[in-house]
Amino acid sequence: MIKAYIIGGIVGAIIVIIIGFVWGGWVIQSTSERLGAERVEAALVSALTPICVDRATEEPERFDELAEITSAFERRRFVEQAGWATPPDSDTPHRGIATTCAAALDVAARSRP
Repeated sequence: MIKAYIIGGIVGAIIVIIIGFVWGGWVIQSTSERLGAERVEAALVSALTPICVDRATEEPERFDELAEITSAFERRRFVEQAGWATPPDSDTPHRGIATTCAAALDVAARSRP
């Protein structure tokens, strides 16, 4: 009789664990840390992209050069080399900022008269 209760408790615990991870939204620590890092990265890019766009529009001749580039990869590279995607207190450009900045500048260039 006690054996049946023990087996039932173990099976019940396993079912609760499976339901918790599959449908309950439970995650392990490494997943939680990864998701947190991704959110921080997204917030950083979102916050610093307008600064990149402002830096680019302050240099109209280089902005016009960028408008002529058709490849998204080349636009990102141009933004990185121009130094527009380099965050304050950093020596290297940030790839995420450069990517979103290049896309925003492409839209701005297309909307110019």
